[in-house]
Amino acid sequence: FSSTIHDRFYLLNNQANLFDIQGFGTDPIIELQRQKQGALLFGAHMGSFEVLLTHGRTHDFNSCIAMYPENARQLNRALAAINPEAVTGIIALGQMDSMLTIHHKLETGNLVGVLADRAAGPDQYLSLPFLGAPARFPTGPFRMAAMLGHPVYFMTGLYCGGNRYEVHFEPLADFAEVPRNQRDAAVRETLQKYVSMLERHCKAAPYNWFNFFEFWESVP
Repeated sequence: FSSTIHDRFYLLNNQANLFDIQGFGTDPIIELQRQKQGALLFGAHMGSFEVLLTHGRTHDFNSCIAMYPENARQLNRALAAINPEAVTGIIALGQMDSMLTIHHKLETGNLVGVLADRAAGPDQYLSLPFLGAPARFPTGPFRMAAMLGHPVYFMTGLYCGGNRYEVHFEPLADFAEVPRNQRDAAVRETLQKYVSMLERHCKAAPYNWFNFFEFWESVP
């Protein structure tokens, strides 16, 4: 965690040339951008979000981040302290116009990133097996994806030691192809797939999962 925070200062100051960043599964995202088609990118509190943004800038991705207001304010202050020009493209969730803004971004070919493993406000949760015990995951991001009807990809930027990072993109679902009466089942299936991908990356790179609170359900 400390290493990724340290590297943040360089990545946000446009010094990506100092790093060895390998991309995996990037081609479908490049093709979406070529076609000016929007997509949702669901990440987690894992690895480096800044290296994901840097990788996107390297490939000229049109991207933005959607997060809850308090997190957005904290991130804005941190980004402004490092590089004032970095404070762009942050959408505050939970506002009256949040969904309209995200919808507009997707319709105009943007990639919208969301950390989907936690909810800062009220949400509906689904309990799923995760690393050997039940854990509650918010369904809100997935219900939003179903309603907006765009492709969804899992994303993570893993720290691999030294100056090395791996950026991974994996397809989760394309809600444009899901009939309205099948959305609930598709939300559950997509969330289960997301949790499975997150678990796989946690097992492969356990020190990249930056979880600092009680995540698993309490045992009575």
